[in-house]
Amino acid sequence: MLRRCAASAAYRQGNTLMRTGNLDEAVVLYRKAVLADPDNPNYKIALERTMVAASRAHLDKAREFEQNDQLEAALGEYKQASEYDPSNRLAVSKVAELDRTIRDRVESSRPKPAIQEMRERARA
Repeated sequence: MLRRCAASAAYRQGNTLMRTGNLDEAVVLYRKAVLADPDNPNYKIALERTMVAASRAHLDKAREFEQNDQLEAALGEYKQASEYDPSNRLAVSKVAELDRTIRDRVESSRPKPAIQEMRERARA
């Protein structure tokens, strides 16, 4: 009985947060509700819907960051989107793509070792 009361309270708080657009926090509360009362289909449905909505919101933010060449921020948003919706292939592939791009940029910005520079000059 106590668990169901806690589940109900978390569900109501999740609904409030959902209405105000706090999707990430709503997901946390819906998860609590589902954990406390796993047989309640309303809690499961609310969690699934909110996770999909949160995934879309993070995808939108990620695209915006990516367009502004803020790749670290975009990567974080794509990761969050893929965690909420692991079936979203775009988000999953973007995580891998941006991770590679960021690594490549870091590598190219590092000074080359002296021996490598000497070899390149010798070849030229």
